[in-house]
Amino acid sequence: MFTKTKNLNLVYVLSFVDLFAVGLTVPLFSNHLRELGASHFTIGLLNSLYSGLQVISGPIVGSWSDVRDRRSVLQITLLLCSLGYVALGLTNSLLVIASVRILLGVTKHTQSICKAIITDLVPPSDRASAFGRSTAFGSLGFIIGPTLGGHLIERKNGFFHVCLFTSVLFIINVGITCAINEIKSPKKRQLNHESVPIFAKLGHEFNKSVRDMGEIDWGAFWDVFLLRFIFGFSVTMYFSQQSVYLKEQFKMAQRHVGYTISFFSASGMAAAFLLHYINYFYKGDVSCLKRLTHFFLLMTLSLVCLYFAPNIELFLLVLVPFSLSCTVLRIVSMELMLKNASTTHRGSLSGTSNSIMSVARFVTPVTSGLISDKLGGSSALLFTAVPPLIGTLVSVWMKVRNGDKKNN
Repeated sequence: MFTKTKNLNLVYVLSFVDLFAVGLTVPLFSNHLRELGASHFTIGLLNSLYSGLQVISGPIVGSWSDVRDRRSVLQITLLLCSLGYVALGLTNSLLVIASVRILLGVTKHTQSICKAIITDLVPPSDRASAFGRSTAFGSLGFIIGPTLGGHLIERKNGFFHVCLFTSVLFIINVGITCAINEIKSPKKRQLNHESVPIFAKLGHEFNKSVRDMGEIDWGAFWDVFLLRFIFGFSVTMYFSQQSVYLKEQFKMAQRHVGYTISFFSASGMAAAFLLHYINYFYKGDVSCLKRLTHFFLLMTLSLVCLYFAPNIELFLLVLVPFSLSCTVLRIVSMELMLKNASTTHRGSLSGTSNSIMSVARFVTPVTSGLISDKLGGSSALLFTAVPPLIGTLVSVWMKVRNGDKKNN
């Protein structure tokens, strides 16, 4: 019991440090590219390159963690990410930056592997609370990261210092991962380490990872993946419109927009810590579909109210239930997927779920741009209520299909 608790606490710290590192660099990356002379199209292409590679590599890395073990896969990917950020800070070449984005797109799967570890450690009845705490710690990291990154970037060679600090954070996470007691995968096969060369061993693990993905009944999870996509699309669509809307509607400066993002993250962190009480209220919702229906509907209503908010005070007030719905939907949709997963396929499904979210991030910039051109930056915010409305209808349909109305 002590070992399991220790491992869980270390996973929470991993989530915090990981999103702390992400929060340092992500808000600054596009501006850095602009300073290097990149066009908006090039910036969009580099961002889409990362998301596209996440789509492809997510299931493979997840399956690899099923075949090998979570800890060693985390150590390898974190170390490669650390090296990538050092290279990112040292170069001014867009070609090298693109190469680093390729490396990060293939290897940056910390959050999905952390979720797989939580699933290995925690029984189904307690997973939602564990996911909630992990999300809360991650949100805290994303509150601190952008603020500190904004201060570091003002120094001479600021972007290099940001990337170097980010690299150090990934190394810290490697150390934290070393402290986690090894959790052997149910699929792991012991190879003869003395007779098998390291590259042959890695090749064997990669081939087995790909083969094992074919054993999953993907058709049984399509509806859950659809809900994950709708959720990812809804949130990404909102954030693609938020900055423009706040500047046009309330004449806010960029730093105040940043404070709004931090307020959203803080609300999400509080919601994650309260998830245990929310789940207690829905303790009869074994299928998770009642929670999904209610919180997709809450997200829809929140987005409509955000559009009609007459001042920034009411906007921030409505942002609280929107943040609550985002947190609950992120965790409960993952719970629904993993509760039906076999112990041998959790990593693959967690990685695929991350890929589904990457698909949403991949298609959103184009969709958002087209809608903004047609409706205008401010009016486009109202359109962001459409995807969660579709999510509400899909959740209701799933409830009817599964006969949950009789049980709930």
